[in-house]
Amino acid sequence: MSMKGPFISEIAKDTYAVNEYGLAAMYVVVGTERALLIDTGCGLTDLKAMMAGLTDKPYDVVLTHGHLDHVGGLGWFEKVYINEGDWEMARSLDFEELRNYCDQLGAMGGYEAYDYNRDMVKEFTAFPEFINIEDGFVFDLGGRKLTVTTIAGHTKGGLVLIDDQSRIMFSGDCANTNTLILGTSINTALKGFLKVRALRDQYDRNFNGHIGYAGAPNCFSQPESVPEDLIHLCKLVLRGEDTPTMQMFLGSERAGMNYNHARMVYDREWKLDPGEEMLDLDMI
Repeated sequence: MSMKGPFISEIAKDTYAVNEYGLAAMYVVVGTERALLIDTGCGLTDLKAMMAGLTDKPYDVVLTHGHLDHVGGLGWFEKVYINEGDWEMARSLDFEELRNYCDQLGAMGGYEAYDYNRDMVKEFTAFPEFINIEDGFVFDLGGRKLTVTTIAGHTKGGLVLIDDQSRIMFSGDCANTNTLILGTSINTALKGFLKVRALRDQYDRNFNGHIGYAGAPNCFSQPESVPEDLIHLCKLVLRGEDTPTMQMFLGSERAGMNYNHARMVYDREWKLDPGEEMLDLDMI
């Protein structure tokens, strides 16, 4: 029997992971004064009703990045926080592409596990106000604070948030077991992974933007080694020592390579941007 609604798990005190039909993950963090919704999923969920069921406190909405499976529910809100590097992407949301994405993950097992269909995507015409956030921005919820660090790689304007109470890093798609480098050069992505590594003493668990992916029945944090594994993969690519397999992704052929607990999908030719200086790999 398939589940009829988004599956919500309490992953720490007053901290909730929302699995939206295996399509994307959202998170709700509740403090003594305010709450925070992290990402808006694919737009199949009444997010106002969901938040009312989890907290009676006022709340803000933040986006880890601008991809369609994380901004599909923007229409429920009047303002959201998002790094300006992804503003254009978020505003370019294509609802037919979003429906196709939902259908694709349904065919990968989502339709067996969840009772949803592509036509449940709710279209909207008015976008909320976008508020830029940068490194060091803090959401003070009362009794707990979430601090923002921008991590370019998956997209130009990706970011992570670290909760000082649960010691969870909410990483969007920045540092996953299957990380897609879509928005930057490999060299820039490596800089982002190094920033994640530098945060290591601030978090114990890394919850990403996809739990229970497609039909997988789980709600796991990412393996501890993932940032280091991705750093290793970037160094191989930049040295020309990678041995990838080629695959089609989003209409383009891309390279993919595994190391330890991580897989990275990337463009072999996009190692550096014009004028970009390569990092000293021997010092990393």
